[in-house]
Amino acid sequence: MKKAIKWMSAAMATAMCISCVAVFAACNGDPKTAEYTVTYYDGTQVLKTETVKEGDKAVKWTPEKSGYVFDNWYATPNFAFPFDFEAAITEDKSVFSQWSSAIQSEDTRTYYIVGSGTSPILRASDWGKVIDDTMKMTKTSGKNEYKYTLDLQVGDLFQFAINESWHNQRGAGYLTSLKLADGTEAFSGASTIGDNSSYRMDIKCEYAGNYTFTLLTHPDDDTYETSHASYTEANKEAFNINSLDTITWVRNGDAAQSGPKLESTDYFIKGSKITDWKDFYAPATKMTNNKGVHTLTVYLKEGEEFMFTSRDNYSDGTTSTGTAYLRGTNLDDTSKQYLTVQENGNMIAKAAGTYAFTYTAATETLSVAFDASKTPVATDYYVDGTFAEGVNDWDYNFKPQFKLTETAAGSGVFEIKNVEMKADAEFIIQAFKAGSTERGEWGTDGYNGLGSYNYLYLVNGGTAFSAVGGGNNNIKILTGGTYNVTFDSYSKMITVQEANAAYDIYISGSMEGQTSWNPNYEAQWKLTQTAGDKNVYELTLAIAKDVQFGLRVFPEGAVAGDGQTHRWVGVAAGGTEGVTSEFTSANQYNFQCTTAGTYKLSYNAKTGVLNIYQANA
Repeated sequence: MKKAIKWMSAAMATAMCISCVAVFAACNGDPKTAEYTVTYYDGTQVLKTETVKEGDKAVKWTPEKSGYVFDNWYATPNFAFPFDFEAAITEDKSVFSQWSSAIQSEDTRTYYIVGSGTSPILRASDWGKVIDDTMKMTKTSGKNEYKYTLDLQVGDLFQFAINESWHNQRGAGYLTSLKLADGTEAFSGASTIGDNSSYRMDIKCEYAGNYTFTLLTHPDDDTYETSHASYTEANKEAFNINSLDTITWVRNGDAAQSGPKLESTDYFIKGSKITDWKDFYAPATKMTNNKGVHTLTVYLKEGEEFMFTSRDNYSDGTTSTGTAYLRGTNLDDTSKQYLTVQENGNMIAKAAGTYAFTYTAATETLSVAFDASKTPVATDYYVDGTFAEGVNDWDYNFKPQFKLTETAAGSGVFEIKNVEMKADAEFIIQAFKAGSTERGEWGTDGYNGLGSYNYLYLVNGGTAFSAVGGGNNNIKILTGGTYNVTFDSYSKMITVQEANAAYDIYISGSMEGQTSWNPNYEAQWKLTQTAGDKNVYELTLAIAKDVQFGLRVFPEGAVAGDGQTHRWVGVAAGGTEGVTSEFTSANQYNFQCTTAGTYKLSYNAKTGVLNIYQANA
């Protein structure tokens, strides 16, 4: 009985305590309602601020600015989402105003559709490789309005741009809607190679049909994404954006069911050094397809960034750039130990070695086997064919005058200069075990051949060369002359240039004013050909301590976006004159300045040597 009384007393005491707390709280009133700040911006300028109690709504008002028309308020500074003024405020908020010029100039640009897929017009475009009037948008008279009508099939990818250099891209970020009125998804944004900003994202067709697109432009309000790592004044139009521009569309009906049938898709590796991010459709970069299982074994350097692009094959025998890409998202978990997957999906080799890739189309899974011990064997390279006197019948005669020489120890780039080539003759590059003096018997241990490289590996032959044809891919010489031949043993790319041709040479690196090691085609970074010796190119400039750099050597006339292949001149090409030895580099690729100063770079295109001098020496 005593235990029960004790328990009741404790309960009553607890109740009295709770009652006292309640009375005390009541006497002190309700807690103060929280308040938040809503800041209204025009760019970075604050137009005004408002204090809003928690749970209340932000005040919607219309600002004014001379020469401009107010468009709307947005939740993000890139105007991706309108601000919701019906939502309760529960934290500090920023609101961004969008404006358009009160008077718009006439847009004189010409826009084209560029893309790839099964639709005939996109197959013909092949991502801007062909641009003609059939791909041209029709401009409405008196308006900054462009229209284009075409059939689209599921999976087709495309954008609108003013030329093949991808200037003024208008992609998925400009679409005002993605769905039909009944909710059917008609389009989506598809990430592709390079930048994945929504403005430049490819438009992907999700529902086949015949569509009319209308692009509305505001040329006086164009801006440039100057913060992008690849932006320069020379290529600024590639980063032209305009949040006021829109793409609207209507579906007119079903698409015609004509045209060749897609029969198969091939995959090719594409990377920073392995192909210089070019579409390089060569046997060395191609996955072998065996009933939907695609395989490729390839040596990759440490730090190589890459992915796999595709090529579609059609029933009429034609091919075009595919719409499928293999990235880190396709990797199985086991394979991720060998590769770093970037945010954009590209893969990076963690170590140098041989990578064996297997892609199973049925499961869309990419697996990798890695062997660090398998590295390229020492190799000699020769020009072989019928191209010159005394070189006939593909005799593999190992003549020293036709042997390529490595441009610098460890560079992996081999070249032969001043080769006389006859018109209508042929040649290829032959590879043999280093030190070989004879070919050896095919199929035996004594066979010294390591491969041969033909027109499929030629990246800048221009109009002077072609494939022989009829299934023969030997390089045919259309224009006789004296040529320099270069072979990159890592990428397997062949380049051929006239021996007396001039070059455009630019310094590229981490100097102030340059971004992301881009070509930077501005005149301030260009070396000038000297009057005394046409082989020598020079540039004087200030270089800060620890700055790293190299030279990009282009064929004469190279401009941003034209796809010209260049040669990289790094620390291995350093000469012995001046203060060159004081420029070192920990990574054995780039020059690195040890003492800030003003220097003269002097590059000899004939010898491939770069000397660095004090500017006042």
